[in-house]
Amino acid sequence: MVRLYVRLYMPNGNMKLWHGRFEAAPSKITEEISESISFDHALYKVDIRASLAHARMLAKIGVLTADEFKKIEGGLTQVRAEIAEGKMAFSAALEDIHMHVEARLTEIIGDTGKKLHTGRSRNDQVAVDTHLFVREALIEHRTDMVSLLAQILKLAEENFGVLWIGYTHLQIAQPVLLSHYLLAYFWQFARDLDLLDFVIQSTNQSPLGSAALGGANYPIDRQMTAHELGFAAPYPNSMDAVANRDYQLNYHFWATRLFLHIARFCEDIIIYNTTEFGYVTLSDAVTTGSSIMPQKKNPDIAELLRGKAGRVNGNLQALVTNLKGLPLTYNRDLQEDKVYLFDSVKQARQGLLGLKEILLNIQFNEARVLENLSRGFALATDIADFLVREKNTPFRDAHAVAGNAVAYCEKNQKRLEVLTKDDWQKIAGFAVEFPAGFFQPQQSVSRRQGDGSTNPTAVTEQLALARSFIIGHDSQG
Repeated sequence: MVRLYVRLYMPNGNMKLWHGRFEAAPSKITEEISESISFDHALYKVDIRASLAHARMLAKIGVLTADEFKKIEGGLTQVRAEIAEGKMAFSAALEDIHMHVEARLTEIIGDTGKKLHTGRSRNDQVAVDTHLFVREALIEHRTDMVSLLAQILKLAEENFGVLWIGYTHLQIAQPVLLSHYLLAYFWQFARDLDLLDFVIQSTNQSPLGSAALGGANYPIDRQMTAHELGFAAPYPNSMDAVANRDYQLNYHFWATRLFLHIARFCEDIIIYNTTEFGYVTLSDAVTTGSSIMPQKKNPDIAELLRGKAGRVNGNLQALVTNLKGLPLTYNRDLQEDKVYLFDSVKQARQGLLGLKEILLNIQFNEARVLENLSRGFALATDIADFLVREKNTPFRDAHAVAGNAVAYCEKNQKRLEVLTKDDWQKIAGFAVEFPAGFFQPQQSVSRRQGDGSTNPTAVTEQLALARSFIIGHDSQG
């Protein structure tokens, strides 16, 4: 493959676009610290897109002729194709993607390429690029989030009526419907989708035309470039426009919160996939083997997604620390923001797609759940509530009777559902007779009351709400 090496001929052989004020070249370590092309080449598409909008505006106000704009448009289109095809070799000497694009453009079309930067600075250029990059990433994430929510809802609908265990303190608590459990995660991710839409709105102002910090010395049309690039309006303050990174903070917080939910779900799956629990089985598609233990089938993908929660949180904390105490306006510290941003975008994409893949390759084992519901005395609360309701027993006394029943079972190696009338006379000190089917977990689930409960009727209503949520948000996309 032929690779094009970008060169820009300057007086005295100086390769920097900002060479005019300098007599000596920067040292090697200065150049090494200064370069960002090793990572910000990811911005090339949005950088060229913003440059085309800027050039079109310059033609409108008379800075460029129609012929000059056509040359710039054709040259930028060629540069975009060369980068996309891997034909451009990047050089630390040209520092960043902005200089690479401009340098190659000038090689292709000559001195007209040097006019492109009129009325703008790399300060507003990188700001508009990252606004566009964040917005495009969020739009892609939005599609993936709706798809993930649809898969969770599909599992909840397909497994309606299947029993599950609700835990507190990782101790067996009460029977619930598996659908109810899955929908708990559905609503967490639904809130993440709502937050995502808020973050998209925070990218809705254009910094382009703010120049270095105080605006351009030309009658530029910021409304024109803003609307062409899909922004609602320009930033009302040019200093804020080049210094602001709130939209990136919003993105990082969104990614961190998303991964907190992904990590909790993955933690459940990892635990439930163990031999000791056995509630779920993961297929070969989302598990890996051991290099030494042939019997192992490890939930590595879930573990890796759980681990990424720390990684994206680290990116959030890094940007917070980077921004702390920065004076207005632009400072070179802000170059580091893209390292965190590009990584979190990649992790968020993998997190959404990876969790969906796990949920496409999961099997729920209700028989094991039913065994543990019995073994874990999951209906103890039902006993206390029954005594309150049917025997008019004060709740604290009823609670004590239920607790004594559990202790009695543990001591005598029995389960609650097999206790006899005589057993209950000994435990409670009075006659207790439960109706037929009382100790069936499905009956326990049906006894739960109120909106949002695990009662099958309430869960049916919840499924309908979830379907409506997806339909509404899918149409918004």
